[in-house]
Parts: sequence; structure tokens; C-alpha cells
Amino acid sequence: MTERLVVEADLPVVRVDPGAVTDVVRDLRTSTGELQRAGDSASSAWAGIGRAFEVPGVTDALASALQSVPRRAAALADVGESVASALDAFAEAVATLKRSRKRLLEDIAELHARVRRLEGDGDGGGDVPPECRELNADLHDQASAARRGWTAAQATLTAALQTAAGGSSLLPGVGAAASVPSLLVAPVDFAAVVERFTSASFLPLLAELSRGGARAVSAWRRHHRAEWDRHIAATMSASDVARWWGGLDADQRTALVMGASGWIGSLNGVAYSDRGRANQHRLDVMLPKYRRQYEVMSARIGVGLPFTAVERAAYALLAERIAALAAIKATLADTRADRPRTVVSLTLGHPPLAAIAVGDLDAASQVTVNVPGMGNTVAQSTRGWVGGAENLWIEEQQAASALHIDDRVAVVAWIGYDTPDMPPSGEVLLSTKARAGATNLSAFLDGVSGTRGWSGGRHVSVVAHSYGTTTATLATSTTPVSNLTLLASAGVDRSIADADAVNVPRGHVWASQASNDYIANVGRGSVENAGVRAGHGQPNVATGTRSQTLKFWSEHPLNPVDDKWGARTFPSDAETINGAEYLGSDGHSATPATDAVDRHQPVTEHGYLDAGTSSVRNAAYTSLGYSPDGKKIP
Repeated sequence: MTERLVVEADLPVVRVDPGAVTDVVRDLRTSTGELQRAGDSASSAWAGIGRAFEVPGVTDALASALQSVPRRAAALADVGESVASALDAFAEAVATLKRSRKRLLEDIAELHARVRRLEGDGDGGGDVPPECRELNADLHDQASAARRGWTAAQATLTAALQTAAGGSSLLPGVGAAASVPSLLVAPVDFAAVVERFTSASFLPLLAELSRGGARAVSAWRRHHRAEWDRHIAATMSASDVARWWGGLDADQRTALVMGASGWIGSLNGVAYSDRGRANQHRLDVMLPKYRRQYEVMSARIGVGLPFTAVERAAYALLAERIAALAAIKATLADTRADRPRTVVSLTLGHPPLAAIAVGDLDAASQVTVNVPGMGNTVAQSTRGWVGGAENLWIEEQQAASALHIDDRVAVVAWIGYDTPDMPPSGEVLLSTKARAGATNLSAFLDGVSGTRGWSGGRHVSVVAHSYGTTTATLATSTTPVSNLTLLASAGVDRSIADADAVNVPRGHVWASQASNDYIANVGRGSVENAGVRAGHGQPNVATGTRSQTLKFWSEHPLNPVDDKWGARTFPSDAETINGAEYLGSDGHSATPATDAVDRHQPVTEHGYLDAGTSSVRNAAYTSLGYSPDGKKIP
């Protein structure tokens, strides 16, 4: 009887690095220790609540809520230790298997060499010579044992993970379906357990605290500032927050809106109407407060008292915040019942950042986020940028009506990042601020999806202008959205090679640049003129024919209206659509006509997001998932 010669393929493939598994075990045990301490810390911090304020019934409720905190932390720490022990055993099994596999490979190589010597020629791939059959059979048996050992090691670890996790949402990535491949390909972020536990313990306790009203919330914040800051700095899932917020009654929500407005006003997962109430309350309280502080400091200047460097910085920051809040207040004053405006995010850092929604963000079936470009600040640009968002919102409603689809839309005027300064600053040629802005934008987009219960970027679109397109393409390379429209692009970063590099369905990425816009290309490192210069013509459906007169370096030189980048394009020039006349964009600005009307000045030019332009009309269609000619995009 002949027998197949044993080969390397008969051995199990073990790609796991036991050292890497040991590193995971070490990190996990560190995290579980932190988790245990977090439980003890939460309990001790909240236990002193009765000394901070006196509200009948609240301290009793808190004590009851606190009973499970250390117990839950200990239970989760036990889970972490169980997983760590299982991984320890797995690492040891892997190390043993690798040593066995190495030895077997050496034995197989020696057997093959012996067979070749006995055969005299050939490659050793024929029948096994009688002299080698016993050794060959033994090596087959050892190879089978190694395969069984590898299968058993994986099965043991999988069972341990499933038993330890028990379906707990506090172990991200580990659940009833946990397996060794998923653990190794997408390692569990065990450190996230601590942050998830922080949310899981903090939110229920805060709910109990809110039963005492805004005074109780404010009192705890004042007496536990460090603890409060630590909790609100933790990453909280928008879906977790949404479930928690939905379980509160109206009085509890109001207590938190009034007692913790700075946090609630930008907390993903909180209903946007309540975020609007929180931010309105913050505006009403902080603007007069900052003005009083500014007057006091100004009085010192008036009498010739010098400022320290710290005081000068504080004085400048007060001026910046006052200007930002005053701009938001003026913008909200233009709210109409049929065109509601809501501040859905407000951060009073340096610079102040804000997002204002036009329409009902809680009820909208489609949400569009407008991303601005260079030189835009909350203080200087809020009224114009919100006006542009309102123009787009009106066009989206009209488009939805013409298309016979749901017209419950909302558009967010998002000034959520520190935009680059206007030229001659060189910031506009770098992607530095775009990368930082992309992080903020991704968090906001994820927050919309999590708050509304959407997934995969469904129902969420982005319209970006100028340097905002640099930011938006970086953000959507990791965060999915349904539609992306790029107006007057100052350039796409080199890392976003083409339209396939953004997480947007094919055919749903659009770009446009008006033929009279000679500023956008400067951000891409190119100075262009109208007409054709021999050998330098650049015909393009969106911009017409250009001559390039100067080329210089830019970190984001890619032009999304170029055919090779892969976006679909539409014109931003004057055109007649379905018998209606639309204006073209006269230059690079987004809202010059809207700004002029707001300042009661004559309108001398129109921009991409001004009312009545082809660009704002076309962007409304693309943001709803339709081509400008009204065809549904698959």
C-alpha cells in the first residue's frame, strides 16, 4: 500500500504572535484595575451629595442608585480577568504549537531529503519508499495532532470569550458571537471598557440627581468640579445617551437643560430641541456675564491700570466670546415660525464654535450639513452662513415637493472647526486645519446618525464650500454619508486620491466651480486666467477653458471637478432649468448677496449658496440623492 508523502501544508497555519496576545493581556489587566477603581471613585464621589445641597428625596434616590455601582464594577473587572486568563492560556498554547510546528517542519524537510536520496532523482513527490513509510506515517499523525491542537485552542478561547462577555454591552466587540478570528483581526478595545463604564454609571446617577431640579444639578457641579469634568470628558455613545435621555421625564430634562446647559447643548444623543433650549439658556446667561466682566476689565484700562499677560489673554478671549454670542443672538432673532433656527452645538473655546440648524432636526427625514471654508468664524460669519443654509433648506423643500418625496428636511450651518486665515496667510495651502476639522465634522456626523438612530450615513448629506471641501473629503473618507457636494473646492488632500476614497455611494459625489471663480484654484496651488494659452488650455465642464499662469505647492492640489478625480459635475453659472432662470456665481464667495441684504446694502454679486443661483438649486437636488435633472441616483 502506498502512502502520500507528508508536506508542510499538512501542518496548521498559526499566524498569531503569542507576544502580541501577552501584550493584550497586560493592557487588559491594567484596564480592569482602572475599572475597579472607577467604580469605587464614582461611589465615593456621589456619596457626599447630601452635603452639597438639600433637596427632599433626592439623596435617598441617589443612595439607592449607588448601591450597584461598586458591585457592577467588580463584576466587570471579574469579566476582564476571566478574559485575560483565557488569553494567557491561549498564548501559551500558541507558543507550544509554534515550537512543535517548527520541529515538524525540520523533520519533514529531513524526510524529503532522505526520499530524494533513495530515489536518486526526481523531486520526492512520488510514492513513499518502504524504508520511509513508518517515519512518514508518524509525521502524518503528529501533523494531525497539531491541527487538532490548534482547533482546540481556538475553540477554548472562543468559549471563554462568549462565557465571560455574556452579551454585555460594556465589552465593546465581545459578545455572544465573539471568536478568535474577530479578536485577532479587529482586537477588542479593552481600555474602552473603562469609558463605557463611566457612562453607564454616570448617566443613571445624573438622572436621579435631576429629580431635584436644576438647582440640584448646578450644586453638584459646583461642589464636584473635577469629578464633573472627568465624566463629561469621557466618550459617550450617542445611541447610549439617546436611550438614557428618552427615559427621562420632562422635568428631569428641563433640570439638566438648565443646570448643565454647557454639556447638554452639545451632547450627541440628546434631542436637538433640548440641545437648542440648553444653548439658548447658555446664551441668555453667558452673554450678559461676559459683557459685565469685559466692562470691569475695560474700566481698568480707562484708569491706566496695566494688564498682565494672562489678563490680556483673558480680555481678548472675552471679546471673542462676546462677538460670537452676539452674532448667534442676532441670527436667532431672524427665526420665523415656518423657518425655525436652533443652536444644536456651542463650544466657547478658542475660537468659539457653533452649529445652527434650519428646520426640525429631530423630525427631518434628510439632514444636510454645510461646511464652510477659509476665514469663517462664528463672530463674523454666522448670519451669512446660516442664511446660506436657509437658502439651501428652501431649495431642498421645493425640490422634495417637485420630486414628490418627503419634504421634512433640515440643513445645519456648521462652523465647527478653526478655519484657515484668509490669504496672504499660507494656512490655506496646508491640510493641517482640515484634518483637525475633519475630526470634529466626523464626530458631528456620527452624532446626527446616533441621535436619530440611523446607520451607514443614511439620510445624512454634506455640502462643502472652498476649504470646507478639503475638510469634508477627509472627514467622509472615514465617516459615511449618503451624498457629498463640493462647491468651489480649494483642493482635495493628496491622501484622497479620487471619489472612491470617500465613504459615499458611487455616483453620489458631486463637484462644481463657477467659470468666474478664479480663487478656488489658488488653494490647489494654481493661478489661472480665462481663455486659452497655447499648450495650457484646461477645458472642464464645470469651469470652462482656463489658462494656467502659475503653479506652486499645495498639500491639497487635487481638483474634484477634474474628470480623473471621479466626481460627477454640474455648472454653477447662469442657466435655464425647466423654464426657470437661475443666476450664476459671480466669484468664489458663498453668500455675498445674502450678506448684502443682511447689512441693508445693494446686491452687487451672487455666490454659490445665495438664493436664486443655479448652484444652490443643484446642490439641493444632489443632497437629496437626485441628479440636478431630477433623476433618482441608484
